Amino acid sequence: MRWLWFAVLSLAVTPCTAPASPQGGQPDAKTPPITLDVDVSEAPQKIYHARLVIPATPGPLTLYYPKWIPGTHGPSGPVAEVAGLKIQAGGKPVAWKRDDTEMFTFHCTVPEGATSIEVALDWLAAGRGGFGTTTDHIAVVRWNELLLYPKGKPISAIEFQASVKVPAGWKLGTALPVESHDGAVTRFRPVSLETLVDSPVHAGLYFREIPLTPKPVGGKPTDGGLQHFLELACDGPGGLEITPDIKAHYEQLVVEAGALFGTRHYKSYRFLVTLSDKMPYHGLEHHESSDNGMPERAMSDPEAGKAIAFLLPHEYVHSWNGKFRRPRGLITPTYQEANNTRLLWVYEGLTEYLGTVLAARSGLWTPDDAREYLAVMAEDMQNQKGRSWRPLEDTTLVAPMRAGDASGWRSWRRSTDYYDEGQLIWLEIDTKIRQLTKGERSLDDFCRRFFAGPNGVVAVKGYELEDVLADLNAVAEYDWKTLLMRRVTETAEQAPLDGLTQGGWRLTYADKPSAFEKSAQGLRKRLNLSTSLGVLMSPDGVVSDVVRGKAAYKAGIGPGMKVLAVNGRRFSPEVLREAVAASKKSDATLEFLVESGDMFRTYAIDYRDGARYPRLERLAGEPDTLTKILAPKTAAPAKSTGTGK
Repeated sequence: MRWLWFAVLSLAVTPCTAPASPQGGQPDAKTPPITLDVDVSEAPQKIYHARLVIPATPGPLTLYYPKWIPGTHGPSGPVAEVAGLKIQAGGKPVAWKRDDTEMFTFHCTVPEGATSIEVALDWLAAGRGGFGTTTDHIAVVRWNELLLYPKGKPISAIEFQASVKVPAGWKLGTALPVESHDGAVTRFRPVSLETLVDSPVHAGLYFREIPLTPKPVGGKPTDGGLQHFLELACDGPGGLEITPDIKAHYEQLVVEAGALFGTRHYKSYRFLVTLSDKMPYHGLEHHESSDNGMPERAMSDPEAGKAIAFLLPHEYVHSWNGKFRRPRGLITPTYQEANNTRLLWVYEGLTEYLGTVLAARSGLWTPDDAREYLAVMAEDMQNQKGRSWRPLEDTTLVAPMRAGDASGWRSWRRSTDYYDEGQLIWLEIDTKIRQLTKGERSLDDFCRRFFAGPNGVVAVKGYELEDVLADLNAVAEYDWKTLLMRRVTETAEQAPLDGLTQGGWRLTYADKPSAFEKSAQGLRKRLNLSTSLGVLMSPDGVVSDVVRGKAAYKAGIGPGMKVLAVNGRRFSPEVLREAVAASKKSDATLEFLVESGDMFRTYAIDYRDGARYPRLERLAGEPDTLTKILAPKTAAPAKSTGTGK
C-alpha cells in the first residue's frame, strides 16, 4: 500500500499455515455460499448498507470482522465504523455479543431449526476508516469493510456471492466476474472470501473504462495476451478525457512490466482509479487490480499528474511483489492472525524502486522527472535523523502501528522509511550487480528469476530472506547478506546513497526547486524547507515537522507552532522563501514571530546559506548507469487514440 506524501489482498490458495479448527454452527462443504448484498445508493451521504445470509446450523457461532487487511500491513479493519448491526434467524432477532478482549469478534447462538442467519449492518464512510471511499459522484466498495465471516475455515475455503447496488446512472469497474446486471444492481459470480476481499469495486456517475491495447511486435502480443484496463471514476466529466500521450504511456507500462518480469500472474488486470481532489491520494494493491486515488485532472493534464505518476506503476508491480510473491509472514489462513512485517523493505522497498523504474521506462516520467524525484526522495531520507538511533528494520516491525505517519517529529521518530530507504537499497543492489557483471546483468535478471512462473495463472508463493539472497547470488555472486544486514539492521548517520554514486550521480543542491519539486509541493500543499532551515509547514505557516540539528531546531521551533511573521512581514510562503534566499547576502538572523497555544514569541534563526533544493549531478568520469536503468527496454509505441467507453 502506498500512503502518499499527502493527505495491499490475495486469491484462493492453500495457506502456508494450518487452518483454524472447525466449530459448531458451521455449514458443511455442500452448503450454499454466503450471500452479501451491498447498497451504496446513499454514497453521497457517506453511508453504505450490507445484508448477509450466512448458512449455519444450530449452536454457538463466532463471526469475524476482517482485522488484518492485506496490503495495509496492520490490524486496520475499520470495525469502529460499523453501525446498525443486527442478526436474525427466521425473521426473529438473534442476540449477539462482542468478544471481551477481541473487538473484531462477535458471538451469537443459532436457534434450533434455523439453517442460516441474516446479518444487517451499515458502514459509515464518513469515519476515519473511510479513507478515499466516497464523494457525491464516486463510491469505492472494499468488501472487507462490509462483511462478517464465520470462524472455522480458511478464507480460501469460504464461498461468497456478492452484489452491489449503485445510484441510478452510475457505472462500475472491478476484477470480479459478473454474473448479471439488473438496473442499478450488479451480481457477481461466487468466489472465495479471499478473492472477494482482493477485488474492490469503483463506481461513479462519471465513469470510463479504457482498454489498454499495446501494439504487437513481430506478430507477438506485448501484453502477455491478457486484457488490461484503466477504470476511471471522476468527480466531473472533464477529468475522464485522458490525453493520447498519457494513455500511450500506460499501455507502455504494461509492455515494460512484461519485459521486466517475463510473465504475468493474473488473468486480466484493472487499474481502478478515482479522480478527485476531495479524496486522499492513495494506492492499495490487489492481485488482478489496484485501488488508486489521484487528482481529478491527473489523466487529462500531464502537469496535474506528474508528481503522482509513480503510483500506478508501484501498485502494478505489487501484482508480482506482494501478491504473487510475498513474505511468508504475511500469508495467513484468515484475516484475524497477526502479520510478520519484517521483510517490508523487500515487499515495499523493491516495489517502490521498480515502480520508479517503470514510471521512467513507460514515459510517464521523463528521465529528468525521474532524476528530480530521486533527488527529492534521497534528500528526504537524508533528513530522517531517527536513523541514528533506529535501524530500518525496526520501522518494518512497527508498521502495524502506522507510527509517525503524519505526526510531529516524524524525522526523529522515523515513519514508513522501508518504502524510500528501501528503494535506495535496491538501487544500490541494481548498480552493484551491474558493476560486478560489467553491465551484463542487472536487477532485471533477478526479477525474471525471482518472479518466474506460468503466465496468466493466479498463484501465491511465499519467500524468506534466504530466497532473496539465493536468487541475488544466482545473478551475481557477492556477500549480499552482509550488505543487506548492514543497511537494514544497523543504525547510521547518513542515508544509503551508494546506489546514486555507483549509478554515476551524486546528491547536490541548487537555489531553485526543480520542476518536479514544484509539482510535488503543490500537490502536497505544504512548504518544504527541510533542506535549508530544516522545517516543514503548511501554506498558512503551521509547522508540521522540524529536522533535528538544523537551524530551525536550534532556534527552538517545534511542531504545532504557527509562524505569523518573517522579519517583520506578515507570513506567506513567498515571504518566507524570499527571506531564506536573501539570507546568503545578509549577516542578520531570520526572525519568526510565532504563535504557540496562547503565547506569542519572536525566534531568531541563525541561517545564512540561502535557498537549497536537492538535485542530482553527474559524477565526472563515471559511467552513467542510472540513465541506463531508467531507459525503456522496448520500443515506444505510436501515440494512442485515447478511446474508451
